[in-house]
Amino acid sequence: MGFLMALRRPSIAWLWVSQVLSSMGDYLYNLAVIWIAVRAAGSSAGIVAAASASSQLIFGLLGGVYADRWDRRTVMVVVDIIRAGTVGVLTILALSGAIQFWELVAAAIVIGSLGSLFDPALQASLPALAGDVPTLQATNGLMDVTARLARALGPSMAGLLVLFMPLSQFFTLDAVSYVISALAILSLGRHVVWKDKDRLPVDAGIKGIWSDIRGAITLVGQHRPLSWAISLNGVMNLAWSASFVIGVPLLVNQVLKSNVGALGLIIGAYGIGNVVSNLVMGSICIRRPIPIIFVGKIIVGLGFLVLAWANSLPLAILASAFAAIGGPMGDITMLTIMQTELPVGQLGKVYSLRMVLANVGASLGLLGAVPMFAHISVMAGISACAVIMIVLGMAGLLRFGLFYQHPHPLESGT
Repeated sequence: MGFLMALRRPSIAWLWVSQVLSSMGDYLYNLAVIWIAVRAAGSSAGIVAAASASSQLIFGLLGGVYADRWDRRTVMVVVDIIRAGTVGVLTILALSGAIQFWELVAAAIVIGSLGSLFDPALQASLPALAGDVPTLQATNGLMDVTARLARALGPSMAGLLVLFMPLSQFFTLDAVSYVISALAILSLGRHVVWKDKDRLPVDAGIKGIWSDIRGAITLVGQHRPLSWAISLNGVMNLAWSASFVIGVPLLVNQVLKSNVGALGLIIGAYGIGNVVSNLVMGSICIRRPIPIIFVGKIIVGLGFLVLAWANSLPLAILASAFAAIGGPMGDITMLTIMQTELPVGQLGKVYSLRMVLANVGASLGLLGAVPMFAHISVMAGISACAVIMIVLGMAGLLRFGLFYQHPHPLESGT
């Protein structure tokens, strides 16, 4: 299997384990922050989440620019150290009983903005670490599954840990996970190419930053299949966030007449479907990557369409697991195309562009879900979102065809 091939390389295995631990730590951090914020400020706790999301949007493209300009290994190590220090301070404040609401907001801004620098630097470093396309595809699958594993295992892990330690120590665990991540990246050594040596000189200041961003947008626009995939992904996230984050809890409550346990089973099924799809997509040889991206969107949409009209919990669980298969089909394939067909000096910015559009779509979906579900039934709302997903996938297939042969097949070497 492709995953085993990638994990046989100590550098990739150590990096992946460190990122899994970091994702687990992030889950514990988010849980502790929200719980402390709710106790301190009630419904205003949403400001903390909004601060993190806003900082990711504001610094998203900027992070990609500097991830491409600076030595990526240094960037990731420094970011991890700063993040470890930030959540370490929260531990001290929480233990002393002096933590204040504004300090949680400030920490959320720091963590969110630094993530906008770390993530594109990591993604842009993977081609040099992997060395060949099959290993790169498997590595993308490994990295993509980290957050999904945290989402699947996080609730049970948090429930167990809280029996043995105070909630404030969740910050300590997150800080330790960042330190482990920094050590893992340091251990990769300097033999890996961490910076584009052929990069042309750039202008300093705002003019240079805008020139870099404009160049990345132009580059994506010239790659027609990738520009379609990235653009449609933003709209896809709009429909997904409205239907899954808001719609599914409403469905469980209003239609299935069940409790939070049922919601957990549906979300867990989605996580399992994601992981299974990750394992497959990271291991197979993808001969027609572009159609795979759009077929994935159709699968997600069909799953949500069944979920919208599910009249029993078992059917809702199956529909959720089926829908989840489509996500990695698009994500892993899109990332591998970016990493193998675009200049290495542009990868950070292109990845940031993709993430900014995805975050904008998700934010708009969450905002639009409120009036949508206030005026139409939850079944109709989720169905409408599902139809949008299916239409997006069909539009891509109509544009490029089900049997579109990519001029740079992913099974070839770098």
